[in-house]
Amino acid sequence: MSNEQITENNSSPVEQETTQPTTTSTETTAPTEDTLISSTTNTTAQTSKSWKEIISEEYRKNPNIEKFTEIDALAKSYINAVSMIGSDKIPVPTNNSTEEQWNEIYTKLGRPESPDKYKLDVKSDAVPIEESAIQSFAENAHKLGLNNKQAQGILEFYKNNMEQSAQQMQINMETAQADAEAQLRKEWGRSFDENIKKAGALAKANMNPAILDMQMKDGTRLGDHPEVIKGFANIANLISEDKFIGTDQENMTQARDLDAEIRSIVNDRSGPYWNRNHPDHERTVQQVLTLRTMMNG
Repeated sequence: MSNEQITENNSSPVEQETTQPTTTSTETTAPTEDTLISSTTNTTAQTSKSWKEIISEEYRKNPNIEKFTEIDALAKSYINAVSMIGSDKIPVPTNNSTEEQWNEIYTKLGRPESPDKYKLDVKSDAVPIEESAIQSFAENAHKLGLNNKQAQGILEFYKNNMEQSAQQMQINMETAQADAEAQLRKEWGRSFDENIKKAGALAKANMNPAILDMQMKDGTRLGDHPEVIKGFANIANLISEDKFIGTDQENMTQARDLDAEIRSIVNDRSGPYWNRNHPDHERTVQQVLTLRTMMNG
């Protein structure tokens, strides 16, 4: 083998191009916030559209269905509605509600079956309330649909007001009596007791007690007014004075007439003077007292 060949064989091979596998990288871009929102919105819209599309158009356009955008919300609403079935519900009344519908509502709110089923406690020593008034109240309470608690509350309010009014009337009466007594004592002096006795006897014998108990504008009794008391006292004094006007014979005759009138009333055993149950019993007794006062001066 020639040197040239050896040299050729031992020589470095011509630089050859080395082929290495080439990796092609694909650039990946991170999703932006706008992209996520857009994707979520599209997904929701597609989901909303998809579950509504399988519903008949008749139900799909119903306002109760249109308001739902997610099927989970619709399912939750349905579950809540089912849980309400069988519970004790009260329908909301309207202007168009019938009497039967109102009665159903009243019953569910606790109204008794009838007026006589109310249990009302209205005991009061200050202002006794008649049974007929309570019955009338119960009838109206039932008509208005009140339950027992409501009816009792209204009745308690009414009773308390009456008791307060009665208490105030008593205070006014006692105050008026004290004021009248102070005024008349100052005016009559030592004659106070005598004049009060005469005025009282004359008033009770000739006036209906209901008239004397009438209330004036300030709430006081008519019989407690000092001018009324003075009027009766003056009349009684005038009658007593008339007995002493004229001759002694005339005065004796008048005294005998008064005594005869007294005996006529007292001796009538079947009359009102002796009959305590007679409606004129008290008036007749006071009349005799007045006649005796007049006769004795």
